[in-house]
Amino acid sequence: MEIIRLEGEDHRLYYLVAHLVMNEDVLKYNLNYPYKTSDNYCWFVAVEEGTTRGFIPVKLEDGKATINNYYVEDDDSKVFSLLLKEVVRVLLPDFNIESITQIRHIPDFERNGFSIILRWKRYVKMNAFKK
Repeated sequence: MEIIRLEGEDHRLYYLVAHLVMNEDVLKYNLNYPYKTSDNYCWFVAVEEGTTRGFIPVKLEDGKATINNYYVEDDDSKVFSLLLKEVVRVLLPDFNIESITQIRHIPDFERNGFSIILRWKRYVKMNAFKK
């Protein structure tokens, strides 16, 4: 599996994720919250044998990297781990990383260096901390 990093308006991004971000089931996965991008985003996309298995868009702004939505096919822990490790490896040296995480995905984020800092009904706010 390959993790590809793309800027928020890279044309390859649309080829890799457009069919997913407009898919009704993928939108339900994201609790019907639409996926967003702009030149302030970078995307980490997991691709295996030409198939997109998951992605994490990250908004970069004022020294903060924010994960506010994502998709991982079948909630595959291996894909989550590969994506999150790459996000942390690439961004943590220069950014504080924050995630708005669905409750059901807390274990995947905790296994990859994130800790809960705030709880809501359907989400938690998590941070990745430098070791």
